[in-house]
Amino acid sequence: MEKIMTLYNKDHPVLRTVYDDELHRFIKITDIYDLRYAPPAILDYKGTPSRKDFNDWWEHRAIPASRNHLEKDFPYLGSTLFLTEQNMGLSLSDRYWVTDRTDISWRDVNFFDNPFSEDLGFITLGEKQQSHDLSENMFSPDSTLNGDLQKKWTVRGRKRFLLKAGSGPFYQEPYNEVAASLLHQMLLADGDFVAYELYKGYCACSNMLHEDEELIPMYDILKNAKKPNHLSDYQFCVELCEKCGIATKDVVTHLEKMLTCDFILANHDRHYRNFGLIRNVETLKYVRLAPIYDTGSCLWHDKITLDKPNDYRYIAKPFGRDGMVPKDQLKLFHGYTWFDERKLDGFTRKAAEILRKDPLLSKVRIDKIMDGLERNIEYVTDYIRKQ
Repeated sequence: MEKIMTLYNKDHPVLRTVYDDELHRFIKITDIYDLRYAPPAILDYKGTPSRKDFNDWWEHRAIPASRNHLEKDFPYLGSTLFLTEQNMGLSLSDRYWVTDRTDISWRDVNFFDNPFSEDLGFITLGEKQQSHDLSENMFSPDSTLNGDLQKKWTVRGRKRFLLKAGSGPFYQEPYNEVAASLLHQMLLADGDFVAYELYKGYCACSNMLHEDEELIPMYDILKNAKKPNHLSDYQFCVELCEKCGIATKDVVTHLEKMLTCDFILANHDRHYRNFGLIRNVETLKYVRLAPIYDTGSCLWHDKITLDKPNDYRYIAKPFGRDGMVPKDQLKLFHGYTWFDERKLDGFTRKAAEILRKDPLLSKVRIDKIMDGLERNIEYVTDYIRKQ
């Protein structure tokens, strides 16, 4: 069935569209209201929205088909976009929503200020089985949580916290996130990173956004921009951030911190959706770089054995057509004035203590992880000393 829907950013109407809820797609953009408030991902380099880009943005808003245990957790669900539709596309990462109703406002429905059901979240974490009826108690921001790991939002007091699970064979990612937070805490300033803690076998972090803020992933900023041939992917990323109003020095230093810590931790999944900028949705100004988040795909979590040197090797993201050798990623930077190797004293010992809380990790495996971690720290400190 077709519906006339309006895309809003808070209470700012962006555009009107025709939506087919059987195809789960926008089939026509009929009216433009104010594209200044539009998601950057739906606009091309001329600032024009396209139906294709709109649908790509919408589909990425849903729980992905690649989510761990999706078919087991949702045996009666067709498309996960059904859940997104039921929740008007509302998220805790931005202020966009889509509706065919005219009797409600942002204040009535948003998840930043209003309570929401955790039933859907318990299903997405695999703690509860989906029933045949998904129409009740499913009003939740968990319908717009992307990523392959099982996760959910919960509320403590008035704060929104994100819980994330791990994946086989060692379900190591939550413990990795906490170990990464320890590294960030020892090396960086408080505002540079999102802090994770262990919570009932999951990792938990509070929402990184302040009032009226949204996260714009770097993917959305790069998506429809044309890269000049004379610029590398890294240089183009810095240039686009500068065009958004973020000082070049701040961009370079933040990327330097992020990728240096990623090198130490052997993070292989810092793709373009795992870092970005924060924009104020009222002033439309980019106010800061997003703090470092989502570092759990590190410490060789997906390697069955760590017996040979090749077991420790990986291709790093971002930049480069197919990623980069991690050592080449370090060569992008030459500043490192923030780096103090003395602050790393005791890190491997404390990281090992965190990993020992994972019941699936043996002492032998943890020792091998620490060997790799110590080699990475030694390489980084030696590289920076020579700068």
